[in-house]
Amino acid sequence: MYNEVDSKFNKKRLYLLLFFLFGFWLLLEMNLFRIQIIDYAMFEKAAKNQYEKKITLSARRGSICDRNGNKLATTIILYDLAADPKMVKNKSVIASACAKAFGQPKSYYLKKLTKESRFVYLARQVPGDKIRDILDIKDPGLVKRENFRRYYPYGKLAAPLLGFTDPDDYGLSGIELQFEKVLSGVAGEAMLLYDARRTEFYDADYALRKPVSGSDIYLTIDKNIQTIVDNALEAGVKKAKASSGMAVVMDPRSGAVLAMSSYPTFDTNRQSAFSPSTKRNRVITDVFEPGSTMKIFTAAALMQENLAKENELVFCENGRYKIYNHYMNDSKKHGWLTLKKVIEYSSNIGMIKLSQKLPSNTLFRYLKSFGFGEKTGVGITGETSGFLRQPAKWSGLSKASISIGQEISVNALQIVSAYAAIVNGGYLYRPYVVDGINDVNGHYKTLYKQHVVRQVISPAVCENIKSMMRGVVEYGTAKYVQMSDIDVGGKTGTAQKFNTKTKKYYKDRYLSSFIGFGPLENTEYVCGVFINEPKNGYYGSAVAAPVFKVIMTQIMGFNENFHIVDGPDIKLAKIEEDVPGLKGLSLEGAKAILEAKNTDYEISGTGNTVTNVLAKDGVLQIKVSRPKVYNKTIPSMKGLSLREALSKIDLSRVKVRIKGSGIVKKQSINPGSKIKKYQELILTCN
Repeated sequence: MYNEVDSKFNKKRLYLLLFFLFGFWLLLEMNLFRIQIIDYAMFEKAAKNQYEKKITLSARRGSICDRNGNKLATTIILYDLAADPKMVKNKSVIASACAKAFGQPKSYYLKKLTKESRFVYLARQVPGDKIRDILDIKDPGLVKRENFRRYYPYGKLAAPLLGFTDPDDYGLSGIELQFEKVLSGVAGEAMLLYDARRTEFYDADYALRKPVSGSDIYLTIDKNIQTIVDNALEAGVKKAKASSGMAVVMDPRSGAVLAMSSYPTFDTNRQSAFSPSTKRNRVITDVFEPGSTMKIFTAAALMQENLAKENELVFCENGRYKIYNHYMNDSKKHGWLTLKKVIEYSSNIGMIKLSQKLPSNTLFRYLKSFGFGEKTGVGITGETSGFLRQPAKWSGLSKASISIGQEISVNALQIVSAYAAIVNGGYLYRPYVVDGINDVNGHYKTLYKQHVVRQVISPAVCENIKSMMRGVVEYGTAKYVQMSDIDVGGKTGTAQKFNTKTKKYYKDRYLSSFIGFGPLENTEYVCGVFINEPKNGYYGSAVAAPVFKVIMTQIMGFNENFHIVDGPDIKLAKIEEDVPGLKGLSLEGAKAILEAKNTDYEISGTGNTVTNVLAKDGVLQIKVSRPKVYNKTIPSMKGLSLREALSKIDLSRVKVRIKGSGIVKKQSINPGSKIKKYQELILTCN
């Protein structure tokens, strides 16, 4: 009886145990189903977060280059050096290399490499050329991480134009900001995996998306000319004890800006140390009344409308003239002056009286045609349009005031562009400072080409105005600018600054300026210098003109005279028409041109650059000196004259074939391409 009861009890216990075991198994299966099926994604994500991490691979930012391929802004690689002491195989070798590179004793790094930690930094943000020996070390415990940093090789050079980036390499101003998408490239992506010791390594099975480097921007700026202008402007502002200054150099034959300078400026490599006022591009942002530099355009309008000739006389009232109950004054007393002398002596009264022949609408039309009152279209952000009211809003005094540069405001680039139209035969070019983009595959895309906006005045009138501006330098207000080796011309300006609060002109604040050109024939450069609020003198002739002279003297390189004298030989009589200027060309380039023109020549001197050309006894005498040009890469030649283009390349290493003549519009090898000796470069010209 006991056994039967006991047996039944045991069976119940067994069934109960089996029930609990089945229930437990069922719960486990349900939980596994939840983990593996229902919440699979959540747990997978949690697991990956422990041993995986997606990282962004930064793209190398494109460079900003000058017209010759010199990098004005580039990206350098800086390295973080670290180590896992547990995995380092040869601590002594690494410690010795670090001591040699960084100057600390070897024991300092051995102490780091023997720590119990799994990760220690040895150095951070160091350039590759400093640690080349360390980078060559193959050790599983040594970690070398690349970081990109923006670097400006020339510091302050063209800083307001170039702009700068933030610590993450994002453009904040200037070209860096405007062309952010082009320069920044496309970031890549990689996966980092961690083992149980948190040692990181790449997942070879993960589809790595490689970063695509940004494209390079090519400017029309010439590094050498920009350096000359920056230095001369800084010295001029300091000497005049002025608050600021601006300067522009432009090629009047194309509108290409060769230099654009503002002072005070800043060092782009440490821009955070400078105030915001030093970082704006004053050449395009700041507007001012131009003063007497505006008289050139009034004279051009008078002559184009046949209302005055350069020898037309006007009585200048001995220095004081009343118009609409307002007195206009000259700096000196003048009696009768011709229009030419009005420009040379910068007579306010003479110009005001002559301007009365111009209907208001006509004067306004010419000023608009020269580009005043509207943006130049230079293609960089921040440009102002200046100020020119419609004639319907002019007072009785407005025409007189505007004719001498009052009641009108301009920016520096705007008025230099207008002067370029005066000296190039009357054609207003749209100025441009960005030439094109060179992508990672070496494909060059031109962004801005030389573009004629309109013809404003005739070539004949231009020649008359240029003659007047030459007279300013020879006989007038800018005699100091005279150069023994070259004919230059220009116009001074001394403008009282207007107080917007009192609606009157300051008695002790001026903007002094000089805008000039050179050489007189076949003009290559127009240069404007503007000095704001000088305290050590204030006339444009005394403050701005000397800066112009320094700039032009240096960029023209007047070490020797350059002129061609016609001789009795018929062939020489055609030289000026058939042979472009040879000064500055490499010897090979000059020979190629002369032989193509079937012109006799003789060579003297040593070197590879033409420095002087004379015609003697029916033969061109070619004098050479100085080292030859040497290029590692093909420079940008688009938009240059044939003479300029050939002077940029070493013709002993590159065979140049020329199609057409005039301005280079196409080159067969993209700028920045590595030169292969004796390769052929085809230049297609207009």
